[in-house]
Formats: sequence, structure tokens, C-alpha cells
Amino acid sequence: MVGEVLSLIYTESVIVKDRIRSCNPTMLLIVGSEPYEKLLEFFREKCFSLSSERIYVQVVGKFIEWLSVRGSEFTELSKRTLLFTAFTHDLRFGTYLLENEVHQLCWKPKKDTNCKRLIKALVYFSDWLSLRYGSTMINPIHQNASYTDQIIFWRAWNKQKVTSLFAHIKDRDKSRDKSKQARRNNLTTNRIKYFEETKAFPTEYIDQLLWKGFINPKFKNDSRIWKKYNLRDILITLLCLYGACRASEPLHLWTDDVYVDPDDSSLALVLIHHPSDGSINYQDPLTGTYKATNRADFLFRFCDGRRPLAYETGRRHSGWKGCLLTHRNLNAFKVFWIDKEAGRLFLDLWRLYILHVRPVTPHMPWAFMTKEMQPLGFEGFDDSFRSAVKRIGLKPIKSLGTTTHGLRHRYGQWLNELNVCEKIGQVAMHHLNPTSQLIYRQLELSEVAETVGNFSLIKNIPEF
Repeated sequence: MVGEVLSLIYTESVIVKDRIRSCNPTMLLIVGSEPYEKLLEFFREKCFSLSSERIYVQVVGKFIEWLSVRGSEFTELSKRTLLFTAFTHDLRFGTYLLENEVHQLCWKPKKDTNCKRLIKALVYFSDWLSLRYGSTMINPIHQNASYTDQIIFWRAWNKQKVTSLFAHIKDRDKSRDKSKQARRNNLTTNRIKYFEETKAFPTEYIDQLLWKGFINPKFKNDSRIWKKYNLRDILITLLCLYGACRASEPLHLWTDDVYVDPDDSSLALVLIHHPSDGSINYQDPLTGTYKATNRADFLFRFCDGRRPLAYETGRRHSGWKGCLLTHRNLNAFKVFWIDKEAGRLFLDLWRLYILHVRPVTPHMPWAFMTKEMQPLGFEGFDDSFRSAVKRIGLKPIKSLGTTTHGLRHRYGQWLNELNVCEKIGQVAMHHLNPTSQLIYRQLELSEVAETVGNFSLIKNIPEF
């Protein structure tokens, strides 16, 4: 088939509601004009998050497109083990320089980390197909071969592990030469390492952010605090900055999740529950007795069929990452205030917020609501935070720590200043793995310069 240009099969992805999984949103891969059912079946079994499903849809779609125009190049026995090598290199380095892009893939180069994530997903899905549907001896170029048969076929000929797909190659030119002889699919390893300086929110701007950034311009001269300030977003910011919450986590807070600390009546005790598995007590409307259920069930039965925000899409969506839960019976974690004054401030503002600001919304248990009386999603808070940052003369840039995630990074820096040990830091930041906190506790360049610059070694300096 040398010189023959095959027709590219296009794929696209859409978000649909899966009736099999209580109408939860899921990614659907469309190949040509038909949905790829096997990938949907895979998602139903694995129950991934929507963001994880996007990775699988992206790489499986690209692999099917790539097979449609380049698969025929590897049908000879001597070349079959090189197919994953070629696909991985096209994915990593792009296809614009590939024979003037006769295949019309038009892929741009991808970062090494992104490429690894995609290939890992492809290998995992391919192995699942092989285990579920067994091996196939169908010729992958046969006109009746399904996409599933093709993926299983090529995975059988390319049994490398993910780690083998990315090892020991110096540069792209050398990898091309080696790929003719080597079975293993190798990829350039990026040897450049950068010092990861902390992306923490600058401490000198914290007060300005809270009391100038979140001011309501229309009511800036109003003596009523709940009118003058955006209490909702100040409360969320306090939880992220002084309580180490990810920006999406406080959005799952319900009005009944904030208590007065039994050990200090001036301090707020905040428990953030798992959005679907978190426990909730309710009074049975028929018997009057108190019962417990999970939040997904409560929302469906008593809140007009609503779903946890982790399963919503668009501006209502708020993600949830695996957390170290401190209250097993509640499926919740406690917020540990790094400064108790922040916990006291939170309790005072919380009472004002509930009394004067939060709209009365039947069947809406979430604490933080929009003006339209809908639960606040991550995008809504992120937009408000960016506006607050700009209002105090800063730019919301991740590398400067002036995004919502910079608040959690600041908490990690305070742990360093307090010389908090790794285990306590893990619990305080509710990490499943103690090493996960290291990215938040990186040194600042100024700290390195100050520490190593205090040593006097040169005693005698000649005059010039």
C-alpha cells in the first residue's frame, strides 16, 4: 500500500446521560457516525470520574483515527511489533513533519507528561478488551474487522508495559533508527529538571484580597457587613487559605455541616462530607423518627431528584478528589484551622451569611448558592476569585500563586514555617499519601538564597 493515502476516519466526543447509571453524565466516543459501545461498557464497569473518561475518549479516538490511515503500514509480521512505537511517537512529537502530513491527522506535539497519561489509558483499555473479549486472529485491515478487534489484535503484538514505552531514548532521530530493530516502544525522556518553586498566594496581599477584593462595589459604603462584602466567597476563601481545602471542596458543604466547636465555643467546627457517600441524618416524614442515609440518596428522594455536584456538568459541577477522611462514620474530613482566629472569623461571618445572605431555598441543602438560587459550582467561584484578585491590582496567574489553588499552597508554606512533621501535614491537608503534600511544601527561591548566602568563607579579598 505504499503511496496510497487512506481515508481518515474522524472521531468526536460528546457528554450524554447514561440511564444505566442513574442518568449520570458520561463521555461517549462517536466513530464516524456510530457510538463506540465497548468504551461505554468499559466506563460503566470502572465508574471513572468524567475528567478521567475524557482522557480515555481522547486517546482511543486518536488511536482509531491513526489506525485508519497508518495501520496498514504494519501488517507485515516484521513490523507488527512497531505499531505502538509509531503511534506513541506521532502522539508525542506531532505529525506535521511526517511526509508533509499526507495523512491529514494534523497533530501538534504533546508534553511528555500528557503523552504518558494518554498511552497509559490506551494500554489499560486495550488490556481490558483483551481480557473481556479474548484474542482475535482477524486481519486488522480486513474490511469487516471491528475497531475492538483491531485494538485487541495490535495489543497482542505490542505487549510492552507503559514504563517500557517511554524509556532510554536520547532523541527522536535515534529513536527512529532503533525502532526498526527494537520491539519495545520507547520515547524520549525529558532530562531537563526544573526547580518547582511554590505557587502560594502572597501573604502581603491576603488582607487586601479579603477586605478589598471581595467588596461589593454597589454597597462599599454600607455599614452592614453582609451588604458591604461578598461573604459567600470570603467564607470559601477562608476554608481554602486557612483550612487547606481545594477550591472545589467547600462547594459540597451543606448548611448543617458547620458546628460550634465543643472545645471552644468561639470556633467553627467544619466537616466536609463526600458529595455522594457522606452521611446525613433526616427525620422520616411518615414516622417522625430520625434516620441516616447517604447524600446521593437524600438528594434524590427529598430534593426533587437532584444529584451531587460532582456528577453535574457545566457551571454547576464541582469536582472531588480522593481525600483522607477523618470521620469514618460520616464519610467526612475535618477542617484543621492553621490559625484559630480564622476559625473564629469564619464562625462570625457564617452566622451573618446564613441569617442575611443565603436565600431560603426549599430542597436545596448546599450552603453556597448563586443569586439564581442554584448551588454554586467551581467555575462560578473561580470567576469571582479572579475578579477579586484583579480588584486589588494583581493578575490571576498560577505561577504567581494568585489563583484559587494558590490558597492551599500558602497553607503548605505555613506548615513549613511551623516545622510541622510529614504525618501531621498529611492529615491537616487530608492527603491519602504523605508524599502528596510535598508539592505544596516546596521551598521558595528566597528561602534558598537566604539560607546558603549566610556563610562567610572568603577571608581576604585583595584590593583592585
